[in-house]
Amino acid sequence: MMIVKKQKGLAAVEATIILPLLLLLLLVIGEFGRLFYQYNTLSKALRASVRTVSVSDGENYLLDNALRDKVRNLILYGQETTGTSVVLPGLVADDVTFSAPFNMPSTSEDKYVTLIVSYDWSPMFTDNLNTFFGDSVSLSFPLNVSMTMRILNDG
Repeated sequence: MMIVKKQKGLAAVEATIILPLLLLLLLVIGEFGRLFYQYNTLSKALRASVRTVSVSDGENYLLDNALRDKVRNLILYGQETTGTSVVLPGLVADDVTFSAPFNMPSTSEDKYVTLIVSYDWSPMFTDNLNTFFGDSVSLSFPLNVSMTMRILNDG
């Protein structure tokens, strides 16, 4: 009986030690899920945009301003016209980069275009992790997604 009395309240102490670690683990799992969701959303929007360039009418290998605006809107708003809410928070038109159409291989007549989106991802709760040594570690990083597709209609 003496052993039981010494362990009274030990479960509460163990729960107090383990519970913050379990909650932190759940938050990290949630943030990774959010990261993968946003990467997938960005990748799908980019794929649809490159496909739009690939099959658009006219001399789309020139990438005129109207086609660039249509593609940017498709990445930003999920539609070809300007919308009111962006697909990902913090995504702006300057994050979208167009390459000049190029031949691959250089002796081929097939033209390709590459679109690159660089999205600054940051965690939901905090951007910096404070350490015990005075320095903080940034938890934000760029999500870079690029896609190359052959231009099917080159005028």
